[in-house]
Amino acid sequence: MNLQQLNTPAGMQQLVAVTGGARSPYAAPEMQSATHSVLSNALRENPALATTTVVIRPGFPNAYYNVNKNEIVLGIVDPNVLAHELEHADSMQQHGLYRKVLQIAHGVSQLNHLAALPTVLALRTFLKDKGQRDDILKTLAAVSAAAAAPGLMEEASANIGAVRNSPNKLEAIRTLGPGFMAHIASGMSPSLIYQLGRM
Repeated sequence: MNLQQLNTPAGMQQLVAVTGGARSPYAAPEMQSATHSVLSNALRENPALATTTVVIRPGFPNAYYNVNKNEIVLGIVDPNVLAHELEHADSMQQHGLYRKVLQIAHGVSQLNHLAALPTVLALRTFLKDKGQRDDILKTLAAVSAAAAAPGLMEEASANIGAVRNSPNKLEAIRTLGPGFMAHIASGMSPSLIYQLGRM
């Protein structure tokens, strides 16, 4: 199912059926109205989103936009989360160079998550010159923060757009805030490890 199809009565009924039928959160009229509002706003601002695929995974405790497949995977049942992922889809589809920068930064950040602790341990074990070790760790911390910055800026931008388009802005902030804080913690953790390694 794509976004255009989801934004129809038949699409909404399919969403209800997949997420629990009469017990689905989407069975509530206000939830359907909020979802329709989010989808209509996104499709009006960027009609190219109409062909973006939506994959519903009940019980999956997350949601994300897969740029390579041009699909939104939804496990969390909330129109504000959908709005957030629509902002990612809109951003990725319109800015080719920006998408490449984000993908490179994401790759560096993933590598950093794996390498930070072993690097600190290796430097503290084998490099006895404290000044030289401190310079290396300081540089690695700065590079890590720089690599995390594009992804965090994209998350902030997606949250701002989702809140702007939400019919209930306070609820959107309450829903999306914890996820953004988790992104900050995750993105900055390698830099923190390098900084702690200097102590």
